[in-house]
Parts: sequence; C-alpha cells; structure tokens
Amino acid sequence: MNCLEETQTIFADTPTKEIFDNTCNEFWWVMKTFAEYTLRKELPSAMFYLNVAIRDLLNKMLRWHIYLESGKPVDMGVLDSKFEELLEDELFALYKKTYPSADYDQIWSAFNAVATLWNKAGNMVADSCGFPYPEKTEIEMMEFIARLKEN
Repeated sequence: MNCLEETQTIFADTPTKEIFDNTCNEFWWVMKTFAEYTLRKELPSAMFYLNVAIRDLLNKMLRWHIYLESGKPVDMGVLDSKFEELLEDELFALYKKTYPSADYDQIWSAFNAVATLWNKAGNMVADSCGFPYPEKTEIEMMEFIARLKEN
C-alpha cells in the first residue's frame, strides 16, 4: 500500500458509560493543561494541546454524535475530512472556530468554542446513550480555569 493512499474510515462505535465518562474526564484535564500553557504564553505547547490532544478527543465525541444520529456506520473521511457535510451547520460553525491563529486572544476564543462544542456534542451523545452528562466536572473545571485566568 502506498503511504499516501487514502482509505475509507467507516465509524460505527457507541461508547459505554465508562468510556464516555473517562473521555469527558480526560478532555477537561487536557483543557486545563491547554489553558495553563496558554496563560504562560508557551505557544508551541498550547497549540500542541489544542491541535493534537484536545482535537483528538473532540473529534472522537463528534464521531460518536454523527454515528448515533445516523443510526448506521458512517464514512467520516480520512482524518474526519467529511465533518463539514456530516455535522449540523451549528456544530460545524463552532468546529471552525476551534482553529485559531497564533494570537492569544484568538486562542482563548478557540478555547471557548471547543468548550461550547464539547458541551453540545457531549450532551447529545449522553442523551442518545441514556447516560447523564458529567455537568459537575465541566462546571468545576471551567471555574478552575477561570480562576487561573484571573491570577
């Protein structure tokens, strides 16, 4: 196989409650770390967390959402390249806002877009699966990050 050859990426996965909860918990801890690097103005580390660690978890949540909404296996495209056609307009508009320039104000705007998108998609996945969304974890982490920003 040619290393540049693209293949279909069919997704058909529903999280268990444990996997869902663990993914949400990991997401909020990674968001905290991203915020710390951003506050220290350590751009390479902050952007790594945003574009690799956070995006990996965010895309996982979005894939779950797309699959659960469709009710059948879905071709997400290489590296989730079909998100624009598969996500609802509102969710994709938020997704686009998660890509900032190297400007710290824009990075914080991307942080807010990521948090909002996670909340929306996470609640949709939780509802579809019959799980409670870990709202308390989200609130506590957002409050903690807000306190970090104040100091």
